[in-house]
Amino acid sequence: MSDTDRSFIKNSFITFTRQISNIVVGMILLHVLGNYLGKEGFGGYTLLTLFPTVLLTFLTLGVNTSTIYFVSRKEVDLNTVFNNNIIIGTVLSFISIVVGLIAVIFFSEQLFKDTPTSLLYLSLLSVPFLFLREYFQTVFQGLQDFKTYNALMVQNQMSILGLAVLFVVVLNLGLKGALWAFILGNAVTVFTMIYKLVRHHSVSFKWNSFSWDYFKISVKYGLKAHVSNFASFLNYRTVVFILGFFTTGALVGVYSAAMNLGERLSIFAVSFSSVLYPKISSTNSEADRNRITSIVSRNVFLITIIMAVVAFVLSDFIVNLIFSKDYTESPLLLRIMLPGFALLAVEKVLSNDIAGRGRPDLNMWLSVYNVIFNVILNLFMVPKYGVIGAAISTTITYLFSFLLKIGIFKRLTGENYLNFLLVKKSDFLVYKSLLQKIKAR
Repeated sequence: MSDTDRSFIKNSFITFTRQISNIVVGMILLHVLGNYLGKEGFGGYTLLTLFPTVLLTFLTLGVNTSTIYFVSRKEVDLNTVFNNNIIIGTVLSFISIVVGLIAVIFFSEQLFKDTPTSLLYLSLLSVPFLFLREYFQTVFQGLQDFKTYNALMVQNQMSILGLAVLFVVVLNLGLKGALWAFILGNAVTVFTMIYKLVRHHSVSFKWNSFSWDYFKISVKYGLKAHVSNFASFLNYRTVVFILGFFTTGALVGVYSAAMNLGERLSIFAVSFSSVLYPKISSTNSEADRNRITSIVSRNVFLITIIMAVVAFVLSDFIVNLIFSKDYTESPLLLRIMLPGFALLAVEKVLSNDIAGRGRPDLNMWLSVYNVIFNVILNLFMVPKYGVIGAAISTTITYLFSFLLKIGIFKRLTGENYLNFLLVKKSDFLVYKSLLQKIKAR
């Protein structure tokens, strides 16, 4: 095994262990909010935090993705990236808030019929922090400083959890308190990121140091990835808005509980994908790119399938442990969506590889197709079958997306399907070697 491979595996497992911590904290947060807010309140929290997140995803312009690409390739000075990201993030935050205000004033009754308007306005306070958090965390990812990157992700969850306990449990502020925890938790993370970048990477901010040249190339590259990311996000989240329109806040909460638990399956994929993207971007050898991604893809597929089977068997226990027996429909919804989430994990790996090769346009077109397909399917299924229809639509969409993505990857790389989907004997030898090293310690 080469030093490069060892470094990649090391960074991936560091990310994985931190992601485990993130999931544990996230599960505790779900437990607190799910039980203290109830189904209605948890559904409201989901919509309130989804609203600014949609604005973020819609208006990032792909600067976050291009940051990883150009920083990992060392094609742009880090201080230039830092300054541009602050200024762009601030400007886009202001635009997003204006768009959000228009949406609340004119469309709140249609999109958020059970949500207090005052809380929708309050949720917009989180927008600047969401933008800057997104733009700064990708700087650490591009630098391949995964120790700091992962620590910050855990800190973000910890901050929101700590504040949620204070505002929701101790002060009994209900949904408003949960929303304040979300806003301030993200703010704490942003200030920590700025501190670490200034102290450890010697960057400094000046308003007159904005680079139009870098802005142009970052947006030119990032827009393709941006359309893909936004379409993918809508593919994952549009169903929440559709459920909110056709059903009740309680059913949104029930579906959100199952969805949040199912998405935890992608932990392994996210861990390796966040390392894979800058790695593929900075690797010039086509053979090395194909080899690394194939190893990651097939092993993520195996591990995710095992995790999905375990979650399927224990779904009732998991839902009752994290939420409560009030979420009676959630275990069935989780079982229905688990196959889709397992396939989604592999797709995330392949998507990051394709973007790292400078072809985000391929991800973009597939994501656009997916969101159109998903919306049409949900508009047909949800009015007839409610949350069950939403869960079935989710799995069907992920299945078709998976089949198309592996076809695109094969055509782009020439790799055999079995090579990036089916584990090999050599993979188990690597597992054995890692276990021996752990025992030796």
